Amino acid sequence: FFFMSGHGSPNVWADHYPGVPGNRQHASILGLQVITLRPWFPFVSFPIMPADTLSNGEKLPVAVIGGCHNAQFNVSAIPAFLNVFSIFPFLPNNYMWTYGYPVPECLCWRLVRNPNGGAIASIGNTGLGYGMPGKACTTGGGDGWITIEFFRQYGAKNQHILGMAHSQAITTYINSFDMEDMEAGHAKTVEQWVLLGDPSLMIGGY
Repeated sequence: FFFMSGHGSPNVWADHYPGVPGNRQHASILGLQVITLRPWFPFVSFPIMPADTLSNGEKLPVAVIGGCHNAQFNVSAIPAFLNVFSIFPFLPNNYMWTYGYPVPECLCWRLVRNPNGGAIASIGNTGLGYGMPGKACTTGGGDGWITIEFFRQYGAKNQHILGMAHSQAITTYINSFDMEDMEAGHAKTVEQWVLLGDPSLMIGGY
């Protein structure tokens, strides 16, 4: 496995240092990106496709990524680029959540399709991943709860088939929280938490 919990978009996973005044404004840490091309100066950083530089060969983990939109698989480069124009209130927003970066594929899928490494499968959110502050981070539901439940299904419940661990995490979430509480985002959490990969995979191999 590898597990990252933070902030994201279809293009990038990021996080921020805790306890810094101003929070993300002054303490952001840019993590893994799909593409660095952008419609403002400097127009590119190198490597252009950072996620494609992963070269872990056949040592392929299951990637579990906590954050917003990292598994939003309905992106492509042109609509992603056109999303930059949503800054103008008189133009329509295509809701790519890419801010002008011409993202060809979401981060979760880019990890899976990397021929030189990446991940054998990935799990992430297709939309806004909800988190809870403080102690509720691991007990109040949302993205933090369901990702932990996935690992509990694998480690404590012996669900070693990937699709079973994923589906049982969702089932346990549904049975643990009020799905009619729209403000808490519980229904949205289970609807958008997707597995990209082979659900019949035996985690760790036979």
